[in-house]
Amino acid sequence: MASFRVKTVGDDGYGRLGELDVTQGPVETPALFPVVNMIGGTTVKSGGVWRRMREKLISKDHLQGIMFQAMSFTDYGVSPDNLNDFWRTETFHERFEDLDAPVFIDSGGFKLMNSNTFGETPEKGGVPNEWGLYTDPKSILGLQLDFGADIIATLDYPIPPKLKDEETLERMNRSIDSAVECLGIIDDPSLLDDQFDVNSRAADRLRERKAAGEEPSVYVALHGHDYETINWYVGNFLDRVEDVDVDASFEGFAVGSLVPLRDSIDVLVDIVQGAKDAIPEGRADEIGLHVFGVGGKQVGLLSLLGVDTFDCSTHMQTARYKKYLHPETWTHHSLDELEGYLRSDGSFPCDLPNCRLCREDGIDYETLLEELNTDLTYDERQERKANGEPIKSDYYALLARHNFEVYNQELTNVRDAISDDRLLEYVIGFARDHDDIKKGLKEAQLRDKRLREDIESRGAYDLLPGSTLTSDQAKLSDWGGGVDAGHDTQQISLKHSPSDFDVRTRAHDPPSDRDVLLLVPCSQKKPYSESRTHSVLWDKLGHRTDSIHKVTVSGMYGPVPQECEREQPVLEYDYVLAQEDEAQRELVTDRVREYLETHGDEFDEIVGYVTSKTYRQVIEDAFDDYGRGEVFPRDPQALQLTEFFRNSNIDELLAFLDTHRSERATE
Repeated sequence: MASFRVKTVGDDGYGRLGELDVTQGPVETPALFPVVNMIGGTTVKSGGVWRRMREKLISKDHLQGIMFQAMSFTDYGVSPDNLNDFWRTETFHERFEDLDAPVFIDSGGFKLMNSNTFGETPEKGGVPNEWGLYTDPKSILGLQLDFGADIIATLDYPIPPKLKDEETLERMNRSIDSAVECLGIIDDPSLLDDQFDVNSRAADRLRERKAAGEEPSVYVALHGHDYETINWYVGNFLDRVEDVDVDASFEGFAVGSLVPLRDSIDVLVDIVQGAKDAIPEGRADEIGLHVFGVGGKQVGLLSLLGVDTFDCSTHMQTARYKKYLHPETWTHHSLDELEGYLRSDGSFPCDLPNCRLCREDGIDYETLLEELNTDLTYDERQERKANGEPIKSDYYALLARHNFEVYNQELTNVRDAISDDRLLEYVIGFARDHDDIKKGLKEAQLRDKRLREDIESRGAYDLLPGSTLTSDQAKLSDWGGGVDAGHDTQQISLKHSPSDFDVRTRAHDPPSDRDVLLLVPCSQKKPYSESRTHSVLWDKLGHRTDSIHKVTVSGMYGPVPQECEREQPVLEYDYVLAQEDEAQRELVTDRVREYLETHGDEFDEIVGYVTSKTYRQVIEDAFDDYGRGEVFPRDPQALQLTEFFRNSNIDELLAFLDTHRSERATE
């Protein structure tokens, strides 16, 4: 039976070494779970760099476990039949023979939040879908069980920053209800029977695991953007679970919605302290604490505050941008600029024992740079594969592996410091070298008087609150904390639907002095014009904007003319168009086409600038249906956000517009 327990606490009073007893474990904490996409396509051989990273990680002796996001398969061309008839028929441990580490599977709450396909179950008024998957505790638990999760996070309803208060409370209560229901299902697997056809296998698996005492470990997902909110959340869940007749236990809490806050270390600290302080002292040693999406240089400070497990995908994200993490400075260097940081003999500045990139028989800098900057043809890639030679994905995976090993070594350093009863001393030293950790350590002292006294007793006066931060004294006086709203007080709502804004239903006349219609995809930041994507493009366009009418393609509303950007429904909504949301894609495409049919004749040129796959398809389809329009860049290296900022792509658009202007001038 799964359980968590603290084995020892450092003699200095900080940090704890624990053990999470799970089927493929135990997991010795503190532990770091790298995010690994076990599903990279329709077969086990699919997945490119993710597959190669997976192969280089899952059989590592010192790996405590891996993190998998349950709904990530939607990004990799997996069909409903492929999911249900292949991926759900065997667990990951059955399918991948080398996988001997525990698998922690998140519920995919963020994916579900931005999807119209996986809504409520038909029994609750939702629309049936061919996947048989819904935003429902039974449905998601069934998926996690079919994948063979050793550890699960309960289905959660994430809270985006600046969500309206009433919607925040509603989503927190739904997450609590979901967690209680999940525990009830694990207690009684028959609750999975006859709910959804695809769950019958999951119910049988759960019965077998319970009979063997191998049911999954459960972490209750938490959300909140400040101390008070997360504290309320934990307390209310504990009250609820005591009031219901459920024998199943849970092993810990998992704090989500943190990725947008990784750069706000003071807010991160405030949230962690809120969660820890809400756990009754008598249960503190039997309830673990996990933080989603946070790992690396923060693990020492957060372990000091009581966090036990971490996960991260940054090693992959930075590698995809050809970034090398320096093990000593924690600086991400572009490979093109790394030469100045190599050792005198030209080797990488890395001595990590498990780094396959930087060891003596690894890859030299020149080879890595050349391979990642060379685009092979399809035939050349196939020839290399046939000869057993590495391709570009292998080199990306090696770079990702290096970045992960830097994070994993830091986790090892922290574990050793706890074992040696010197975690506070270690964090003090680390904070002096890293300003963000220093800021977080100061924030922690605002609520933890003992921590402040211990730091002061060690003569670390430079790390006391008020020594360098002008805001510290004010926080000390009112015992404040939480998210600094700054100047951006715009709230968002997840209640909006496509009917809340439809340019077709209003009197709209594009400016008569503009002869170019430019379509660009929406941004998370509102108004769109103040987002990084729009502002960078607009600055590059320069004087050309005098002749351009910009229309943003919203995944929720379709075309949004620039003059409508500040209308309330446009400012408040939070939605990203997903590839699997076919009905919504069709709605947006139809609205864009109809806008073109109504106003297209008013423009000499119609262009789109878009590098994201789903939005590009919408604009291309609308242009094809209308019979006019050209999408830039014509042939991007990849369909991803980074291509939006590539100078050569923007220059291609500028050259087209300049040619158009020249032709108009000679008419």
